[in-house]
Amino acid sequence: MKTVNINIKKDTLLQVYNQVGMLNDMGFPNFQKGEPIHNLMKEIKADLKKQKKAEKLGWKDVLEFWPMSIVVPGMLLLILWGSISGQ
Repeated sequence: MKTVNINIKKDTLLQVYNQVGMLNDMGFPNFQKGEPIHNLMKEIKADLKKQKKAEKLGWKDVLEFWPMSIVVPGMLLLILWGSISGQ
């Protein structure tokens, strides 16, 4: 298993992210680039941005709607053309 889905309160995550940023600015070695906690916070932030962008674009709606908008009219046209050419 490469990914794990968890639910975290937004306030808690924001507090941890701010603390990691502050300690990184102060020069603490455990919170610098390349350290596990810093990498974890960067991954969380990137995943949240990706989820927010996907919600904003509405890809889920497009994926649910495309069969009705493309396939069905295409099939209807093929049926009509097939019946016309068959006569």
